[in-house]
Amino acid sequence: MAVFTADNKSFSYMGRIDFSRPDAPMLIYPGSNIRFKFKGTSLRIMIENIPMNNRMWIGALVDGIQQKIEISNDTGVQEITLAENLDDKIHTCMIFKRMAAAHYFRFLSAETDEILPDDHKYDLKIEYFGDSVSAGEVCEAVYYEGLCDPENHESSYDNSYFSYTFSAARKLNAEFNNNSQGGLALLDHTGYFYGPDIETLTGLESTYDKLSYVPYAPCGVSEWDFGRYTPDIVVFAIGQNDAFPKPEAVFDRQYTEMWKAKYKEILLTLKEKYGNAKFIIITTVLKHEIKWEYILDEICAELADPDVTRLRFRRAGKATDGHPRITEQEEMATELADYIRSIIR
Repeated sequence: MAVFTADNKSFSYMGRIDFSRPDAPMLIYPGSNIRFKFKGTSLRIMIENIPMNNRMWIGALVDGIQQKIEISNDTGVQEITLAENLDDKIHTCMIFKRMAAAHYFRFLSAETDEILPDDHKYDLKIEYFGDSVSAGEVCEAVYYEGLCDPENHESSYDNSYFSYTFSAARKLNAEFNNNSQGGLALLDHTGYFYGPDIETLTGLESTYDKLSYVPYAPCGVSEWDFGRYTPDIVVFAIGQNDAFPKPEAVFDRQYTEMWKAKYKEILLTLKEKYGNAKFIIITTVLKHEIKWEYILDEICAELADPDVTRLRFRRAGKATDGHPRITEQEEMATELADYIRSIIR
């Protein structure tokens, strides 16, 4: 057995990942992942957790079999055994971030006989901006389709792998960055992210251009270098948490004009950075006031740009009172993947 540090060229990384320490890259956003092949009968990894919640899990797939691994909520280095007693042949592995702002973690090393490059070739690059639905929160509460979330679940059902974002990427053989966070709205002082104090509530306007985006993270907030990733498709899934703290604001024309202006400002800023990317404006099947759908329709019509299009899921805004479960996430993933295929032909 040998130890292979995180800066080994055989590791492939995906997502907005902090490489300021190349030997200890920090995974930040849900769905961020590390892929590689290995030869040997066992596999252990070393990580350093950066907790921001009471309970945290990471995910891994070894030879396509998924694992849910609870990690300690301290900042020490943790050794995790991912596989034992395997056949002595080449195996595949993906380590991924299941959760959003519950924690960050640094990947330090893998221990096995030999590490080999993943070498997978992707057909497309996608970038997502969204909230808890796009992050895959509470999706594993599989017996709660169409229902409110189970009480006191402590984020144990969160799994970005089963989000529509990750699933659509798999269907399209796409690389992706998923810049989504539970509770996120468009504007600061709205939504639920970094509450309950309204003054600290943080919106997409303050996170879309960030690497470390969590204001209370031990490492603080840092800027994202847009030169690192240029997507072909950008999916905007914002407009579901924006009713808090003033649900009546959506019926105030002055407010909605201001909201649309900020939405278009962010979208056009990204459009300038990304050149030929196509933008898709959506919400999800989580129930919300239908007026938000019409506001997004207006944004798309006002931009009048063939590279900015609008997708309404078949059950947008009306399917479930709780977070979409795996089946409901898969429903969205299928519709989104079909739509993306239709616009890239």
